[in-house]
Amino acid sequence: MLRITNIDVAYKDVQVLWDVTFEVNQGEFVALLGANGAGKTTTLNAISGLLRVKKGSIEFLGKDITQLPGYKIAELGIIHVPEGRRLFPEMTVRENLEMGSLFPEAKAKRKETMKKIFEQFPILEEKQYKEAGTLSGGQQQMLALGRGLMALPKLLILDEPSLGLAPVLVTQIFEQIKEINNEGVTVLQVEQNVVQTLKMCHRAYVLENGKIYTQGTGEKLLNDEHIKQAYLGI
Repeated sequence: MLRITNIDVAYKDVQVLWDVTFEVNQGEFVALLGANGAGKTTTLNAISGLLRVKKGSIEFLGKDITQLPGYKIAELGIIHVPEGRRLFPEMTVRENLEMGSLFPEAKAKRKETMKKIFEQFPILEEKQYKEAGTLSGGQQQMLALGRGLMALPKLLILDEPSLGLAPVLVTQIFEQIKEINNEGVTVLQVEQNVVQTLKMCHRAYVLENGKIYTQGTGEKLLNDEHIKQAYLGI
């Protein structure tokens, strides 16, 4: 579904990614792991068209999207839920969800999709007329996920969905993401909660200093000695 080939990405004169290559197959839950500053968010921003690549290519469903603007990439079905949720705090929960369904196909199915989201996240239905800024951190993350789903994504990109949440809420959010994947949405997730991510994903790539260090199934990486020492403290 998604193929990243030998991309270099820089912020002006500061290069962040070197020769990064990986792929995501349809229906997979793929994780992108690494320490702070490894280049994970930069990679997601390049895929979404928020950053331009200096070298290499990005393909989605066989189409070269390397030079497309972000809104065109979103129209193709790559929906990015950014770190920090980025909600519209003074708009209601319902209005935030509606903002996720502005493309024609998503808009036509808005009522049906919102019903499904309320079934998956009952608290959002309960608080649909409350301002988004009044929600708890966990509820805001559910709303960010819901808004992404309103766009009917083919590929859902998630950047640190567990950031700042209590452990019990982290487990809940991860279970909901896994359910979304089980329903057929392909997921690419950046995450620092390494153990829980590797237990749930199909495959993972590890970024170190802007380069892909290793890749493999979640089980394989959980048993990798370097991963244990560097990320699990074992």
